[in-house]
Amino acid sequence: MKTITQLHKIREEKRKELDLRVNTKADTREKHILVCQGTGCTSSKSPEILETFKKILKEKGINNVRVIKTGCFGLCAKGPIVIIRPEDTFYASVTPEDCEEIIRNTYC
Repeated sequence: MKTITQLHKIREEKRKELDLRVNTKADTREKHILVCQGTGCTSSKSPEILETFKKILKEKGINNVRVIKTGCFGLCAKGPIVIIRPEDTFYASVTPEDCEEIIRNTYC
């Protein structure tokens, strides 16, 4: 990045991406699967859940969904936590084996 114009362009792109995470009525075709990577969720296999989501999406050729690792959602006792945006669907106590069903129910 060498100019203020380039900086403004990056800022605008990131605002759209972040808006999807907090605005359930965001006007976009892209979807996000947010996977908690806080300490409690990480110890309960959330990194494996993240990779399983990526693998299944690739196998199914679903290209408008991004899997994103997040910080703690504050519900460690219910982790691992997964949130689907923009639908605002909340999943608790997710296991890697749940990923296929979550994708099937959400995107297929």
